Amino acid sequence: MHRRGQVRMRDEVHAGVTRERLGQPDATPVRAVDADGHLQAAQPTGSVSDLPPVLQELAPPVLARLRAALQSLPARELRFELAGEGADGLSLRLLKSDGAGGDYRLEWRGAGEQDHYRQRLEQRLAFERLIAALSTELIHSPDEQLDALIEQALGQIGQLFDVDRAYVFRFNGARTAQSNTHEWVASDVSREAAHLQDVPIDHFPWLLAQLRAGSEVHVPVVAELGDEARTEREEFEREGIRSLVLVPFGETGDPEGFIGFDSVHSERNWPVDILVGLRLVSQMFLNAFRAKQMRERLSAMAFHDPLTGMGNRRYLNDRLVRAIDRADRDGDTLAVVLIDLDDFKLVNDSYGHSLGDEVLRSVGTRLATAVRASDVVARLGGDEFVVVASTSGVESLAQLVDRLFDAMRDPVVLRGVSFSPRMSVGIALFPDDGRDAEALLRQADAAMYAAKGEGKHRFAFFTPRMTQDSRNALRLRHDLGLAVARGEIRPHYQPRVALPSGKVLGFEALARWHHPDDGVLMPGSFLGLARQAGLLGRIDRDMLAHALDDLAGWRTLDPTCRMSVNLDAADLHDDALLRGLQEQLEAAGEIAGMVELEVTESSLMQDIERAAGALGRLRRAIPHLRLAIDDFGSGYSSLAYLGQLPVTTLKIDRGFTAGLLGADPRGARAIMRSIIQLGGELGLHVVAEGVETRQQADILIELGCQEAQGFLYSAAVDSAAATAMLERNRRR
Repeated sequence: MHRRGQVRMRDEVHAGVTRERLGQPDATPVRAVDADGHLQAAQPTGSVSDLPPVLQELAPPVLARLRAALQSLPARELRFELAGEGADGLSLRLLKSDGAGGDYRLEWRGAGEQDHYRQRLEQRLAFERLIAALSTELIHSPDEQLDALIEQALGQIGQLFDVDRAYVFRFNGARTAQSNTHEWVASDVSREAAHLQDVPIDHFPWLLAQLRAGSEVHVPVVAELGDEARTEREEFEREGIRSLVLVPFGETGDPEGFIGFDSVHSERNWPVDILVGLRLVSQMFLNAFRAKQMRERLSAMAFHDPLTGMGNRRYLNDRLVRAIDRADRDGDTLAVVLIDLDDFKLVNDSYGHSLGDEVLRSVGTRLATAVRASDVVARLGGDEFVVVASTSGVESLAQLVDRLFDAMRDPVVLRGVSFSPRMSVGIALFPDDGRDAEALLRQADAAMYAAKGEGKHRFAFFTPRMTQDSRNALRLRHDLGLAVARGEIRPHYQPRVALPSGKVLGFEALARWHHPDDGVLMPGSFLGLARQAGLLGRIDRDMLAHALDDLAGWRTLDPTCRMSVNLDAADLHDDALLRGLQEQLEAAGEIAGMVELEVTESSLMQDIERAAGALGRLRRAIPHLRLAIDDFGSGYSSLAYLGQLPVTTLKIDRGFTAGLLGADPRGARAIMRSIIQLGGELGLHVVAEGVETRQQADILIELGCQEAQGFLYSAAVDSAAATAMLERNRRR
């Protein structure tokens, strides 16, 4: 079962130690009393000469009268003491016989025996007081002091009963191994608990059977254990144990462990009443263990995220406060790194929240393995995580950021679905950016949004300028939901013109927020917020509805007028949004044939196959619908996929138009010519965006471009101004 090590024997202990039966002296002297009051000999052939002299002198008539008195009483015994010379401390007891003959017997104890019983009573009372005090202390003990309290109690019991070891063993959950969790030893005995961890319990079948039966394993004399416990006897003797008692705790048939007491210096017999007390102690220990486990489970629920098992917001606040105190004391720098997964909503919307939860668990595991053991990692909620790490300078901080991004390098593959985790990371530093947990998390959040605004999947440090920007962004985010409901977001229209005539062919609908306080806001100030809030699909549908209404009115001025409306790629991955767009276009009837939906090249490339399938569905439902790739050529290698996409128009990225007058005009001209020729060979209409000067327009005409759009012709205008442009067209 367990190994106990060697014992250093006390000098005064000798090989001839007598067997001590704890609390039980030699048998009490007793003599039968006949009806005449005479004491009978101990043996039929014996005599009464071995009685104490004072009893030999006791007159039989006195005992006869006492016997008669007891016979007339309901009591079973009479107690009395003799006085006089030679009788000091001699106590007598006259008892009715248990037998059927009605005999009476006399028992007596000398002064030494009285001392022994008095000591035993005091010992028992001390044990009961110890149990009562321990019960109260275990209830009120803080969890961090419980182990020390249990070892202290083991020591008090061990010293009270003069044993050499007291200990607790607990079984593992599978009940296959035991560990020595608490230990007290006498001053001359070596500690062994550290060597007695995860010890198999099935090596000692007899002992295990006793414990499972719920019985105390009371072995007053190890040497007298029978053959059924031969393995146990050999182990105990090897360890030098002469006597022991083990008391299990837990349910009968399924014990959770036991408390034990070893004696190596003498052999002991534990009285039944003391064993009952030890049983009570073992149950008290079990209750304390269970209460601590329950509190730990409740604490885990309070401080840990149930989805990922990581620390939650409450856990983060607790650890961050401690980390700040430690960094402040030691003069260290602390980094608070806030991580937000980019476009994670697409996973939930496209594949369901169950798969999204698995992705979050995988990401959490990757982040936890990317940081040091001393760093703190927590999930704030949703797709946001936080890392708190001490840093010694720019180099160590750079290494931390590199490890975090490296952890996201490989895609997460689950149920046949591959998701490449991308993240925006904001970093705030203690003490430069804030001196408390709330301030640092707020600054890291502001830096994270700055990283998103710069193009996502990157990191940004907090700067004071971000505070005001973040406040504005939060206010706008709050106002945005109301703005959509109130119809404050409406389109302005930028004309698309024919080259070289400059005739207006149609318009691109561009969202403008008519804010009641801030005036007309450009899309760059609110579309990112709308995407984060899940409102972008609603705005796209509202823009299409406004555009269709205006287009219906403009057809009386120009039946060939076309309208292009921007569409976020996320709409293509949301079946509900896609159905809504399809229903809008079908309801528009023949006007839908004059509509062109624009999707940026970068968003298409995130999932080209899915996007191609969604666009194909729209084209099949509305055959005359036109589809355009916006910002074409911006670096996403879409040429290889043009054959898969059912598009009708390429809108050349404005960067190439600006390059016609830039540092490398020849290179820009060559790229522009290639795109125009490619479009012509594929039967696609080509539009140049961002035309701001007459010189740029002349070059585009020279290259064969047939349509342009830009400030040279007009900025985006409201519906009334667009109507005036069409009227001028008709007059021409």
